[in-house]
Amino acid sequence: MMVKDEIDVKKLVGKRIREYRQKHKMSQEKLSEIIDIDSKHLSNIELGKNMPNPQLLLRIAIAFGIEIKELFEICHLLPDEELKTELVRMIKQLSGEQLRYAYKYIKSFVL
Repeated sequence: MMVKDEIDVKKLVGKRIREYRQKHKMSQEKLSEIIDIDSKHLSNIELGKNMPNPQLLLRIAIAFGIEIKELFEICHLLPDEELKTELVRMIKQLSGEQLRYAYKYIKSFVL
């Protein structure tokens, strides 16, 4: 995936952490308590104002029962135009059979 320089990784990682927190039905206060930081610091992380250090990333991942790398799976959070560009790039690389499967899969969501 090609990411432009203007993409703010801190914001995307913060959104990803918020996604996991909400998926686990946790408040910021509860997650803050589990990972042993101030809830204001967690809020700033989720807003993309602060980037967690590696030790904190590990504690967050453990709290969600995931690997750290999953916190960086942020491509789906890119702006719509970036996602469209990436999808077109990926589609161009598909074989005929893969293209037919992709078409059927996408069509099931569109219609």
